[in-house]
Amino acid sequence: MNSIIGFAASAAAASVLAFPAGAFATPPAPGARSLVDVKMSLNETLLPALAENLGYFQQEGLHITIVDPEQFEPHDFLIQEPLNKGQIDAAYHWFHHALFGARHNFPVKAVAMLNDAPGVQVMVANREKDHIRSAKDFSGKRVAQGAGYSTKSVVMNYLALQSGLPPHSCTTVMQESAGREEAVLNALRSGQVDLMVFLEPMTSTLLRTHMVTPLYDLTSREKTERVFGSPWPAQSILIAPRFIDQHPETVQHLVNAWVRAMRFVNSHTAEQIIDRLPASYFEKRDRKAETEKLRNTMSTFARGDFSFPPAGVKLVMESAMASDFDDSDEGRWRRSVDNPHVDPGQLYTNRFVQRAMKDVK
Repeated sequence: MNSIIGFAASAAAASVLAFPAGAFATPPAPGARSLVDVKMSLNETLLPALAENLGYFQQEGLHITIVDPEQFEPHDFLIQEPLNKGQIDAAYHWFHHALFGARHNFPVKAVAMLNDAPGVQVMVANREKDHIRSAKDFSGKRVAQGAGYSTKSVVMNYLALQSGLPPHSCTTVMQESAGREEAVLNALRSGQVDLMVFLEPMTSTLLRTHMVTPLYDLTSREKTERVFGSPWPAQSILIAPRFIDQHPETVQHLVNAWVRAMRFVNSHTAEQIIDRLPASYFEKRDRKAETEKLRNTMSTFARGDFSFPPAGVKLVMESAMASDFDDSDEGRWRRSVDNPHVDPGQLYTNRFVQRAMKDVK
């Protein structure tokens, strides 16, 4: 297990950003108030680094130790088992991991919703925009949407199904991650792709070409509700029921810290947030690129209410369960089922976040 000071992502976990040295505070000095250690895994590091640098974890009596889940499992999408075994206490990850955990009898609960929109945009090549006006027109079209197990693919599949199209109505192209940006841009220029489904920063890269037009925009709660009728719980804090039962006060303090962080995000600009990150955070990052990406994703953050809406939980469940995913390790695991009867109410609890929203000033 790595301490906060020394944590670095392994090569196998290249998709998980690492904290640079010094990004988090050191443990308290001798004689200072003892902090409760919480072992946490992350799939994104800007907000955790912000919360730590602002002192919110320490204010709540917590010391966060970053744990690489691939110490225990070959892939970070298998975080549910180390959470249940106590090797990890909490995870900052997508809400749908609670669903997949339940389907494999490794239950975890989401305790705070940090993003209530998935941040996905479905874009149509301008040469096709008169022919593709809605998901009903997806049939036979070529779509670049990333990995076949991703939220981007889930969104695309669910839009097609809701419009009445049968599965696999589109032809998926350019799923390989290596060199994808250049491949998609070249395909767009040469007329070899009709639809593109991506997150930032790829979305902005495509929009800057002026060769695409947004068709479905899921970059804010309001826009997502217009498309699907409810928010879409995305990045969340996940904890095993065993830990919740045994350490409810620690869970409450952890959620309190995240509510503090989210309120800071809600009341500041991207530039102001970037300015509150430690200088060490940018040792291997481009400050300008990080600022632009944050500015373009600010609308995805939950604002004011960090509890889980039942309709949004149902949306994530229905869209995921309607997807057959691909034949990658992650795709096969996501579509396999040990427990076919998942109660959506078991995937989250609003007990801690509602108390935090009321009590934290």
